[in-house]
Formats: sequence, C-alpha cells, structure tokens
Amino acid sequence: MWARISWRLLKQELRRGELTIMAAAIVLSVTAVLSLALFTERLQSGLTARSAEFLAADRVLSSRRAVDESWLERARDEGLQLANRVVFNSMAFANDELALVDVKAVSEGYPLRGELRTAEQPYAPEQVTQGIPEAGEAWVASALFQELALEVGDTIEVGDSQFRVSKVLTYEPDVGFSVFTDSPNVLINYSELEATGLIQPGSRVRYNILYAGPGEALTEYEEWLKPQLNDDTHNWRSIEDGDSPLARSLRRAERFMLLASLLGVVLAATAVAVAAQRYCQRNYDVVAIFKTLGAQRQQIQRVFIMHLLLLTLLSIATGLLLGWLLQGLVVDLVASYFDVNLPPAGSRGYLLAAGTGLVSAVMFTLYPLLRLIEIPPLRVLNRQMTGSGSGRWLHWLASGGTIYFLLWLYSQQWLLSTALFAGGALAALILLLVGRLFIRASRQAGMQAGSAWRLAMAGLQRRAQANSVQMLSFSTAIMLLLLVLALRHELLADWQEQLPEDAPNYFLVNVAQSDVEQLQQRFEERNVEANDMYPIVPGRMIAVNDMPVLDEVSKEEQESAEAPQSEQREGFGRELSLTWRDELPPNNTVVAGEWWQDNAKPQVSIESEVAERLRVGIGDELTFNIGGEVFTVPITSVREVNWGSLQPNFYMIFNTATLSDFPATYISSFNLPQERKDELYQLFRPFPQVSLIDLDAIIDQLREVIEQVSIAILFVLILVIIAGILVLLAQVQASMEEREKELVILRTLGAPAKLLSRSVTYEFVILGAISGFIATLAMELSLWILQTQVFELAASVHWRFWLIGPLAGALIVGTMGRVACARLIRRNTAQLIRRLA
Repeated sequence: MWARISWRLLKQELRRGELTIMAAAIVLSVTAVLSLALFTERLQSGLTARSAEFLAADRVLSSRRAVDESWLERARDEGLQLANRVVFNSMAFANDELALVDVKAVSEGYPLRGELRTAEQPYAPEQVTQGIPEAGEAWVASALFQELALEVGDTIEVGDSQFRVSKVLTYEPDVGFSVFTDSPNVLINYSELEATGLIQPGSRVRYNILYAGPGEALTEYEEWLKPQLNDDTHNWRSIEDGDSPLARSLRRAERFMLLASLLGVVLAATAVAVAAQRYCQRNYDVVAIFKTLGAQRQQIQRVFIMHLLLLTLLSIATGLLLGWLLQGLVVDLVASYFDVNLPPAGSRGYLLAAGTGLVSAVMFTLYPLLRLIEIPPLRVLNRQMTGSGSGRWLHWLASGGTIYFLLWLYSQQWLLSTALFAGGALAALILLLVGRLFIRASRQAGMQAGSAWRLAMAGLQRRAQANSVQMLSFSTAIMLLLLVLALRHELLADWQEQLPEDAPNYFLVNVAQSDVEQLQQRFEERNVEANDMYPIVPGRMIAVNDMPVLDEVSKEEQESAEAPQSEQREGFGRELSLTWRDELPPNNTVVAGEWWQDNAKPQVSIESEVAERLRVGIGDELTFNIGGEVFTVPITSVREVNWGSLQPNFYMIFNTATLSDFPATYISSFNLPQERKDELYQLFRPFPQVSLIDLDAIIDQLREVIEQVSIAILFVLILVIIAGILVLLAQVQASMEEREKELVILRTLGAPAKLLSRSVTYEFVILGAISGFIATLAMELSLWILQTQVFELAASVHWRFWLIGPLAGALIVGTMGRVACARLIRRNTAQLIRRLA
C-alpha cells in the first residue's frame, strides 16, 4: 500500500509542479556529469590520439640495447601493432664531402601513427608518402642536400653501405622537439642496418620499439612490462610524458577541462541540495496530516523514501538520455569543425553520472528527510512547529562529505579534490561573515532612503540568517559562473597569447659566426621576421660547489673520481648547449638575484626548475668543462622561463666575459608564412652548413589543442550557466512561503502593490549586488591560485569582472526575484489569506 501511496503522491506533486526544481536539479546534475564526462573523455582521447603522431606511435619503448624478443611476442599476442626504429649518429660521404647525420633505420609499418612526407626536390612542395625506403635507397633531409651538394639520384655512403638518394625527406612525425639536435636525418630500411657495420659493441645507439593499439590492450601490456624495465637502460613513454611544448599543452588542456567540469558538478550538486531542502519543507503539513490520521513513523518513512527513490530514478534516466544526446551533438560539431573523428567513450561516464545523481539525491535529502519524518502532529494546529534541529551537524557532514566524494570521484585526484574542497569551505565561511556584515551595514544606509528602500532593508535584516545562507548560494553560483567565464576568456586568451599568429615556425641552427651578419642582412632584405642570434657552445657541468656530479655518459670517470658515488650530486648526464648574453632574453624573468651588474666577472644565470632539481641557488658555484678547459662560476641569478614560447631558451646563460673566447655556432628562430615556404632554398643557398628545423606541424597541433579546449570550455560554460540559474531559482523559491506571510500583513495594513513590488525588487537587487561583489573577490583569489599554481601563467587582476560581477548579480538575482514574486504581489489580500489558510 505504501508503494501505491508514494506513486500517487509523486504524480500529484509532479502535476502541481512542487517537484519541478528538485527533479530539474537531479536531471541537470546527471546531464552535466554525463555530457561533460563523455565529451571530455572523447576530446582528450582524440587530442592524445592526434598528438600520438609526434611519437609515430601510441607508446614507445626506448632501450640502449636490443629488446628482449619475448616482450615483442607478448605484444603481438595481445593484438598490438609493432615497428622497429633504430637511431644513431654517423658520418655520411658524397661528392668528396662528409657530414654528421642522424641515421634512422625503420621497419615496415613505420610510422604507426602519423605520416611521412617527402618532396622531389629540396624545399619543394611536399606530399604524403606511403611505405618506407626500399632496400638500397635512402630518404634524405633537405639540409643534407646543401651540405653534400647532393642531387636526387646521387649515392651517399653510410658505414659499409651505399644508398641511392631517392626522395627528399621533409617531415617525420617523430622528429622530436629539440632544436639543438642539428644533424640532418637519413632514413633507411631496417633490413639494411646490419650491412652498414655501424652497430658495434659500445656504440651509442637507441633501439626503439613502437606500439599502437586499443587503449585497454596497451594498458594491460604496460602493466605487465613496466616491472621488468630497467630505469638505467629502458625508457617507456607516451605523448603526455616529458616536457615538450605539446606535452605541456596537453596537460594544461586536461586541467582546463577537468577544472571546468568540476565546477559544473559542484553547481549541479548545490542545486540538488537546495531543492531537496525546499521539497521537504513543503511537505511538513503532509506529514503532520498523515500522523493525525494514525500513520506510523515507519510507514511515513517508507512512503517518502519510495517517493524520492522513484523521483531520483526517473530523473537519472532522463538525465542520462539528455546527456548522451547533448554530448553527441557537441561531438558532431567539433568533429565537423576540425575534420576529426573522436573515439567513442567508455562506460565510466554513465556510471559516474548515475552515481552522481543517486548520491546527490540520497545524501542531500538525508537531513531534510529526517526532519520531515520528525514533524509533530500538532503542526496541523500550529504551523510554526518543525522537526528537531539537533542533528544539523549531520546535515553539514553529509553535504560536505558528498561534495568531497563527488570531487574525488570525478577527478580521481585527492590532492586537487582536497584543495578545491578546503578552499571552498574557507570561502564559504568568509562569504557568510562578509554577507552578514553587508546586511547589517545596509540597514543603516537604508534608513536614510525612501520607504521602498527602508522596507527592503528591513526585510534583509529581519531574515538576516536566511539571507546569509541565500547570499552564500548566490555568491557561489555567481563566482563559479565568473570563474568559467574567466577560464573561457582570460586564461584561454593568456594561453593563446603565448602562441601568436607570428610565432616562430622555423629554428635556425649551426650558423657560423662569420655568417651571422650576412644572414641577418638577408633576413632584412627579404622581410623575414627573425629573433636574436644566440651563440652556442657545447659544454658539460661536472661539479657543484666542488662536488662532482653524476654523469651517466662518463661511467669510467665516475668510478675513478676521488669522491665516492654516495657523495656525488645529480647532474645532467649529457652535454648542455651553453650561451652568453648581455640583456635578459624575452620570455625570461629573474626571480632571485640580479641580472649582470658587473659584466667583467664570470657568472651564470640558471633556470628556476633546474636550480630546484640540482638544489642550488644564489652564491653556489658550478664547474663546467668545455673542450677540456675547466672553469668555475658563481650563480648570480635564477630565471623563470616560458618554455612554451617556441623561441630559443636555455638552462644556463653566462655573461659575455665568461664564454666569449670560445668558438661558437649560432642559433635563432624566425617566422615565414606557409605561402612563402618555396623561398627557403634561395634564402639559405649561400649557407650550406646551416640547418633548418620546421615547427609548423608542432604549431598547428598546439593551436588545434587550444581551439578544441576553447570549444570544450564554451560547452561547459553553457551547462554551468544553466546549473547556476537553477541554484538561484531554488534559493528564490525557498523564501516564497515566508514572503507570502509578510505580503498578507503588509497588504492588510494597506501597503500598495507598487510599493511592495519595489521593495521586493530592491531587496533582491541588493542581495544580488552584494553576492556579485563577494563572488568577484572570491573569483580573483581563485584565479590567482589557478594562474600561478595550476596553469603556470603570470598572475593578473581582471578588472572587468569587478564591474561585471556586482552588475550581473544585481540584474540576474533582482530579475529572478521580481519575476518569482510577481504573482504574489498581483494577488489581493483575500487571495493571499486563502492561499495560506
């Protein structure tokens, strides 16, 4: 019987509209979570898949020696695609000339992701190429044609083998991001590797196994393989590993989408909590009547639990359907706009969305439901009687625990969840305190205003406690809306500004000192935008404060060093590209110490992250070895470097007096539009030793990441706006019953409808303006943390939001309050009394 009563009660209240807000809140929470989860998962998978082209695979195992064949058999058994890639340095000979090259031997199937592009002549238009070089053939980078005076069809000698140059190699997806690797590439067939005779015991060579396949198979294989890897020999990586510009952009994109999605989840959960509180309050009289008719506590409990369960299940089903449709529409738009196919999402999003709706409905209604069941029968005579409020701590515990659980469930990052939750709790306390102070101050100001203002101020003061909670909800909703707007416009704009349209798309390396002036002159004559020339000297850091550093390349030296290994410090394990400069480079900021004051004294400036890793700072001394000459310099400044600027950046920068006597080559970057690419051959024809590194593919991928994240944030913004409006509506509706009573009294005392209308509007406008101001303050604090700690951007004040916040709060809350109360104000006294009877 109690199940039938629950169903009848649900249908009746759905017809009356009593459950509209709560049902809409659950539907919205499920819709938001599902659509965001599916969309972000598919978009992230699509970005990762597209970005995997820069590895030529989904995963790469790099090793110093040949990989165990049983590992490869295991991968094939699990359905993974494999390809071999062996990379090493060698000398290439042709036309009585020789040059240092990077030889890359690849097997059939290479590349597993991305594509090779070749041309018929150096710097000529390129086209996508299927397959790899045939046996006896080599594909050669354009720069080598200049160095060795090659023509297509010529023969080059590499080791014991000779190869016919059949094509110009213009693009390899896994060419890498290091601008200091200036040797041109020679691509040969893997089957020709042994015949070259270049791979000998002790040879410096990297064996790479490329993997591609379904995500689940890769994950399973990765879990099996990793425990068997030796950190000194093997390196297992994906595109998200490392510190390349693309890897950093992918990590930042993930943070953008995760943070924006979390804001939507919190708002949707808040709407459920407010609506549940309102729903239970509306049913106090129903419970009191049930009890007067003899209903037992357990019977009433069953009726309302079943009632809420039916409502929750219907809302979850509706939300899942809407969320699936919504993300499908957005995915289709993104796919058509970018001409990409986003991979399907897994089942996690559906489970997460259904769990969010169920957990929110259960946990946020726990305390209101307990109070509802405890309503005494005497309420039918005295409507001021409510359930006991002794368990309010349970309400805060359940609500706070639910929000924290949802944050963790969605992000799977306890540190981020804890930071957001703790920051939100602290902000809530501050908002409550500041809100009460504003309300108290507003009353004093209002006493000097007209009657409508005085009436509004009196209402604010009379409902100070309720208004403080209401203001907290308003401020939270407005703050999250402003935060997502800032994510969409401010932070995204800051990110885009780091990659402007005129960003360098070519790096210029191996420029001789005698050619610097002539090359700069050619740039000016041909109107090419080039950055400064930086001198480059290869050197090795060998000690910190006279303590030798570990160096994986010089094992013998390490073993024979005077200091025991336990006393040695971490080093770089490779040669560094060292430079010198009088002025602080662009995109560099001194964060400790001072830039050169006395340029005559040897000194060095170090990048901040390297300084932290090496545990050094101002005053510490570093010892370097350049071509057998050893010298020691003190650190006089620490710099923050914007590594995403696609301009030459360095770990170590010396003053001129320290390195100017060493022979150096020069490096620079410049921008040349795609339509002028055919000018490159003539531009650099007089400089055969100069090497060019084309960054167009990297830049295009970075811009695509930014554009797709921009669309994702816009999608999240729309959902968060809907959730915010729902929270505001729920809070406005929560005060309607008390306002009805006030209006009855005021209308009975002769207050005109016009006065009441103004006073209600003024009250909500004041609430909204104060909430908007507090929300803007909280948003600025949040943005400062996000800019400096999460997105690695420079902090800035967003002045426009100090105007937008209060105005938007006053307009939105004032309008919603005015519309919600309009039907009450239009009723006459008799109608209001009958409604409350």
